[in-house]
Amino acid sequence: MKKITQKWLEFAKGDLEGAEILLDSAKGDYSYLLAIYHCHQAIEKILKAIIVENGETPIKTHNLVFLLQKTKLEIPADFKNYIEELNPHYQPARYPDVVYKGPILKYDEEVARYHSNQTQNLFSWLEKKLISKK
Repeated sequence: MKKITQKWLEFAKGDLEGAEILLDSAKGDYSYLLAIYHCHQAIEKILKAIIVENGETPIKTHNLVFLLQKTKLEIPADFKNYIEELNPHYQPARYPDVVYKGPILKYDEEVARYHSNQTQNLFSWLEKKLISKK
């Protein structure tokens, strides 16, 4: 694995860890929003790691659906659906002045734990794909 790929992977794992820390020590809905934001960041960064490992430059975007397409991976439908579900969650945490025009995004412990579990499953699958690229 390339050194730069390893760096992307380390940062992705850091975001995954950050999501867990926020979830386990949450003080309110904003903690849950940030936990889900870090779930998004973890998937974004591991997708960028795959893109880098493929010899391409990572695109400066937060769009997980677009990044998935750039990886050229064939993934199970449930993971693809989850990427589409997670995709809009970077906006509320990063841009408090932007009015999101999609479905209502809810932030509470139940939703955050759901995203944490889904993200961990997807992350593990993507990491295996990344490690198997030799």
